[in-house]
Amino acid sequence: MQQNPFISLRGIGKRYGTVEVLRGVDLEIVAGSCIGLVGENGAGKSTLLGIVSGKIPQTAGTIMLAGEERNFRSPREARAAGIEIIPQELAYIPHLSVAENLLLANWPRRRWWVSQRAMVRAGTAALDRLGLSIDVRRKMTELSLAERQLVEIAKALLGDARLLILDEPTASLHARETEFLMGKLHELKASGVSLIYVSHHLDETFEISDEIAVLRNGGLEDLSAREATTIDRTVSLMLGQDHAFGVTKDRPMIEESGRPIRLTGWNTSTQPVLVDCDIELRHGEVLGVFGLVGSGAESIARGLGGHQRDITGSVTEESNTFRVPRSPRAARAMGIAYVPAERKTDGLALNQSVAENLTVMVLGRYSGFGSWLRRRAQLSQAKVSVQNSAVRCQSVLQEVGELSGGNQQKILLASRLLAEPSILVLHEPTRGVDIGSRNQIHSQLGEYARKGGAVLLVTSDVQEAIDATDRLLVMRDGRVIDELAGARKTKNLALSIAAGSHE
Repeated sequence: MQQNPFISLRGIGKRYGTVEVLRGVDLEIVAGSCIGLVGENGAGKSTLLGIVSGKIPQTAGTIMLAGEERNFRSPREARAAGIEIIPQELAYIPHLSVAENLLLANWPRRRWWVSQRAMVRAGTAALDRLGLSIDVRRKMTELSLAERQLVEIAKALLGDARLLILDEPTASLHARETEFLMGKLHELKASGVSLIYVSHHLDETFEISDEIAVLRNGGLEDLSAREATTIDRTVSLMLGQDHAFGVTKDRPMIEESGRPIRLTGWNTSTQPVLVDCDIELRHGEVLGVFGLVGSGAESIARGLGGHQRDITGSVTEESNTFRVPRSPRAARAMGIAYVPAERKTDGLALNQSVAENLTVMVLGRYSGFGSWLRRRAQLSQAKVSVQNSAVRCQSVLQEVGELSGGNQQKILLASRLLAEPSILVLHEPTRGVDIGSRNQIHSQLGEYARKGGAVLLVTSDVQEAIDATDRLLVMRDGRVIDELAGARKTKNLALSIAAGSHE
């Protein structure tokens, strides 16, 4: 006998003026089941999640919760009804402790004060439910990205969620933490908690979901039981065209004499540590650096970008030797362009226009007399970059904060490429990006390398590490453990080396 749905969405739609961003979406979720919601950036996923979680009011359709029609006027009302969302951009107060962050959203009723001891006790109990051993007295700023993600999930469970919405929950987790989280999500399903799971990692989506819902251009393109569909079919439905996963081919290299760049004797005593790291990067290739969170790979990216001042060592190109850049300005002077992992906090000015963000690294090109800016030339260049990078926006005057994550990432990369750097360093360049945008970004990196650029791609996404690189260095405990290329460059081997299970 079929169970009654815990939540039903009937004909859900959303308009902004004359623009229809969501139309006619019908979904039902029974207790203890999971719907995997997939689609390209801009397909309508975020809008639908916003409606279900009370952040955005729908302009069409109804929401039925346990058989009763509901219209959530705020996220507070949705939480009171047992609906919790873990957003892609985590919502926490950085300088408060873990316990304080956990309790703020779940403050005891009719209590205006709670002792630190009580907060620590309640916070520890919340983390115990997930099996986490994090000291709840630590400040959120002291935690890794992975730990912050898990604390946010614990916060939602503390509120007795009956429907948990997870938006890119594993974007900052390494393989072991992802496996751990998946186990906990299966336990939650078994206890009757319903899930909406949104991830660009389709293998994860298929693992946890009972049904796969595909959104495209604001509409529900397909809804299938997991057993009745495949990843290839799902990708084709997302992109609106036939799609097949091809074998990654090594890109043609320019002459081997093309100016190698050597990182020599890189060390740091702060976490994550580096221990006598030596890396050779060649012009004309995409070199990948892969490691689990805490392996030291992230320090290589940040160090080259001038964002980690405590690294000792040198950078040598031809006969010129430099110390590790101590600032972003020093990195740029060395011909290094850096694409940071956190685009919204470190890479983009969200309240500025597409044109301003695209040209921020090359503003000198558009300087006129005095302090005047040659605005027409700036806008013209921005339009060319938008077209070349396949950015979807209303115009180059639109604020970047209004765009989807994939389009924001394309703009961030395009702004660095406009500077025509000698070395392009990317840290997690496709985190939270749909498969279409991901493929476009990887293609751009290959094209840049073929033209003679040197690309260093640092990622904790093993599939990206395999797909987008010519050579792959695997790091563990602050050291480069192995180099993979050709037939040895496989997902299983990279993971086993990074995890320390391969001899």
